[in-house]
Amino acid sequence: MNGNSVSLSAGRKERELAQRREAILDAAQEVFESVGYASASMAQIAAKAEFGVGTIYQFFQGKHELFSEVIARSIERYVSSINHIVSEKRPWKEQLEAYIRYNLTWIEQHPEFHRLIYEIFYSQIPGMASRILDQFRKIRQENIRFIKEIFHRANEEDPRYDPDLMSLMIPGMLHSIGDNWFLGLLNKKPTAYISRTLQLILGEDYRD
Repeated sequence: MNGNSVSLSAGRKERELAQRREAILDAAQEVFESVGYASASMAQIAAKAEFGVGTIYQFFQGKHELFSEVIARSIERYVSSINHIVSEKRPWKEQLEAYIRYNLTWIEQHPEFHRLIYEIFYSQIPGMASRILDQFRKIRQENIRFIKEIFHRANEEDPRYDPDLMSLMIPGMLHSIGDNWFLGLLNKKPTAYISRTLQLILGEDYRD
């Protein structure tokens, strides 16, 4: 077998392993969201992925690591979408609306993820809350950076916004909507609050 054949074979093997790992994560996320972290088992995840339990352990040391990777992957996808919004060349008000719309749509479409986070932070699972907290710190940092950038641009037109305050206030509003949605306390879907949220932030500058 020549060098090119060995390289092609190694590349194919790496792709197969990556695909298998993603399939395991997909199955784990489905099981965690269906029955919760505490009730999920590696056997259930293996059955959902259609692999043996031993195969799961070839990729992950246990349920703790697997769950942490599921959360990390969701966070990476979220941050990637936020970065896509901020990278688009459009007026700052349109970026702000896109950011709020994306967040409230995500909250509405992923209630199971919100439930998992509640389970982790309000249950006594040794070491897990601190792991997830580190990952959520990454989300908060990205949100702060993005919102500050928006309002620094806004102040180039009209210097009346406080970017630091906005970077605290807006995520807080969205988080509150998410919490109340999860707890069943809203009489409307999260996306129904998009226009009103923008009105509160922008005041008379907002045009629906």
